[in-house]
Amino acid sequence: MFGVWFYTVGMRTICFLSDFGLVDDFVGTCKGVISTIAPGATVIDLTHSVPGFGIEAGAEILDHATRYMPPDTVFLAVVDPGVGTARREIALQTATGAFLVGPDNGLLAPAAESLGGVAQAIHLTNPDYRVHPVSSTFHGRDVFAPAAAHLAAGTDISKLGESVSLDSLATLPVQDVEHPPTGEMGAHIISIDRFGNARLSIRQDGSGLQYGDTLRLDAGDGTMSVRYVETFGAAQAGELILVPDSHWRLSVCVNKGNAAQALALKVGGRLRLIPNNTPNAGD
Repeated sequence: MFGVWFYTVGMRTICFLSDFGLVDDFVGTCKGVISTIAPGATVIDLTHSVPGFGIEAGAEILDHATRYMPPDTVFLAVVDPGVGTARREIALQTATGAFLVGPDNGLLAPAAESLGGVAQAIHLTNPDYRVHPVSSTFHGRDVFAPAAAHLAAGTDISKLGESVSLDSLATLPVQDVEHPPTGEMGAHIISIDRFGNARLSIRQDGSGLQYGDTLRLDAGDGTMSVRYVETFGAAQAGELILVPDSHWRLSVCVNKGNAAQALALKVGGRLRLIPNNTPNAGD
């Protein structure tokens, strides 16, 4: 079970993200472990609705959250389809003083970069900082939550395990937005929220679009008209639109509707945005 720890003051905030959902007991038991080790630590539930096994979607949400959390936050992130395999359990200390805890599968990489880069990386191998017995399928409870709690309480990261080379840390593939000479943009879908809005890999500041622009959208089954608007209120009910979302990315939406259902959109799917002045854009 647990070691004997008496951390009571000076707790860092823990920001917790996962794909666990809230139907099962996974989130609750992780938070129980945290509370046992570091009573009084504030735990912010960023989201537990990352699409199952959606490493890229989780990484994007975690990265975005870094700008809104206290500077010394411990980010606990668990989207871990490789649990129980040779992938490493890691804790990262960043240049800004924040920490990241989770699987070494690329999930932590964008957030680490936004936090100034990794200053130190530790493979979480010290058995004194785990819950025993360690499940082969639930490292969130038995490895990651204890590590995050100890870091929140002020434990030196080096005590948690063995130092690893920064060059060996996993990263995510670069998903560049395609800009063919025709002026169209090719992108992929990072995530879909519960309203059916599809967040794209295109950032608002890199789109080159102006509010009111009308384009053609090709999601794989022909093209249809889509308008770029600043707010949902600028569109008619049922209208297909592009909107800059709260993460400053373009999202494909249907005002007061569900774009994912209407267009059969899926996370990871690709689509094209085609200016109306492009030849054959209306085909």
